[in-house]
Amino acid sequence: MPIVSFTKPELQIVHEVRELEKICQVHDQLQGSLFLDPSLNFSPDVPCLLALYEGEELAGAMTFFAPTQEEAEVVALTYPTYRRRGVFRALVQEAARKATQLQIPDFLFVCEPQSVDGVAALGWFASKPDHTEYALRYDRNLPPDRLMTLSGLTMHRATAEDLAVMAQISAESFSEEVERAAHFMELALVSKTRRQYLFRLDGEPVAIGALGIEDGESTVYGLGVRSQLQNKGIGRSMVALLVRESYALGVEDILIEVDSTNARAHHLYLSCGFIAEATYDYLRAPVAQFLTQET
Repeated sequence: MPIVSFTKPELQIVHEVRELEKICQVHDQLQGSLFLDPSLNFSPDVPCLLALYEGEELAGAMTFFAPTQEEAEVVALTYPTYRRRGVFRALVQEAARKATQLQIPDFLFVCEPQSVDGVAALGWFASKPDHTEYALRYDRNLPPDRLMTLSGLTMHRATAEDLAVMAQISAESFSEEVERAAHFMELALVSKTRRQYLFRLDGEPVAIGALGIEDGESTVYGLGVRSQLQNKGIGRSMVALLVRESYALGVEDILIEVDSTNARAHHLYLSCGFIAEATYDYLRAPVAQFLTQET
């Protein structure tokens, strides 16, 4: 069964994968969608998609998302008729070879816990729980302008001139090195599906956030506030402005994801009008173990 890797998937393979996704969503009661945007991977050599074929028919696919070299998030789907035939193992082993070439040490496997077949597939190798994330969707019964915003807080579409200050805010917000934050911000600025924003309070840059728009949905990403200004209502105002922006762009399906350990952010999004939709478990495993697994 040949496996083809794609760094920039063409429309035909994207269509095939989306059809596979629809079937698996029904069969496994899945809520999530595959992430096929390669623009945020740390290197253009990262294969954002692996596709396994039986003859000319797509049997299974795996997405490969590596915004840093530290780990790759992977999600796999297999047509129900091709399950228990080694498709998932073959995809994982090919992904391990690609990860080794890119010097990525760990995989983060993403699985929705209600997927019986998905949980069983992940049971054949040694892994450990890493964290859980919740996907929330904005309640479309609520008006987008229902939330108040702080006086003096404005949102601006970011440009390359904002890169340095955004990297500094990102480093403060997410406890990362400025150089790493700058690299990620640079990728966000040139992404075709991501709109990066800089927030100013009375003219001073204080926060960052983004919208990822794809397939008629927008996802709120990367909300970060300068450390000395956190817990002052800026985050709530940012969410309000991004919801309004999404509606202004004609996209009313708005998603946001939050780590289960971040109770404060989870409560904030719920109070802003988001409704829990899906749960994703993340399991960590070293890439090296799959290079020795038998098919």
